[in-house]
Amino acid sequence: MYYDKSEAEKEAIATQLQQSMDNQLLLENTIASQNKDLEQQIAREKESQERIQNLTVTNAKAMEEVNDLRGKFARHDLNMLSMAKPGLLEKMVNRGTKRVGEDLGKITDPNQFDEEPITNTAPAE
Repeated sequence: MYYDKSEAEKEAIATQLQQSMDNQLLLENTIASQNKDLEQQIAREKESQERIQNLTVTNAKAMEEVNDLRGKFARHDLNMLSMAKPGLLEKMVNRGTKRVGEDLGKITDPNQFDEEPITNTAPAE
């Protein structure tokens, strides 16, 4: 009886040891997975911070341009100029409108990136 009881205890201890080893392996794998996820999250956070920094710099530049334009418009009173010299103002507006129209035509030209004109050489069916 003593021998049988000792063998049963040894088997129970061996089972517990195997279960503990399995649990330890599972925990180690889980911890490794979580560490990997944390590293990826930190990398994404760094990337987000860099993007935010770039957007902040771009925003600062845009605000500088806006402030520059506001300063220019504040220095030039177009109402007074249009009343004093309407012909001069009309010529400036017409030239500016023409330049904007030409620039718009250039940037919206669908063939602007074509190196050579595309010709349809396929036979018609």
